[in-house]
Amino acid sequence: MQSLRWMTRMRIASCLLLSLLSLLASACTHSPAEAAADPVVNPAVYPATDSAPLPGWLRTKIADYERQPARQAPSAIWRITHQGAPAFYLVSPCCDQFNPLLDVKGKEICSPSGGFTGAGDGKCPRPMDAGTQATRIWVHPGQAEQDPAPPGLESR
Repeated sequence: MQSLRWMTRMRIASCLLLSLLSLLASACTHSPAEAAADPVVNPAVYPATDSAPLPGWLRTKIADYERQPARQAPSAIWRITHQGAPAFYLVSPCCDQFNPLLDVKGKEICSPSGGFTGAGDGKCPRPMDAGTQATRIWVHPGQAEQDPAPPGLESR
């Protein structure tokens, strides 16, 4: 009985430690000069759309996502306009996961779709400004060709 408690506590501690390490790794920031000189991410492969370059944090995330199996990383990233500003919509790899919308600095705004109901978190009823277009800027190399239409971005 005591060893079962000990094993459970060790598993919980391991999960917490892994979560903390993941959080610390995602909190790392690079200066614009470092991001531009990043040898892993080639701007020719991830072209700028709408004549605006991809933010360094996003290029770094894309490089990280490409190292992950397709079942763990977003399947696609779309650039949209949300409340007059650029935003990035990440399509989660599978069912029942939220599809987050991130601002130009990488902060999560809301999740317009996904989750158990498919309707997102309810915090952004209009994820994309009327009259703007979504531009797919990246697809995970391990994914089959994605639909040309971004899921969950229609104005509601």
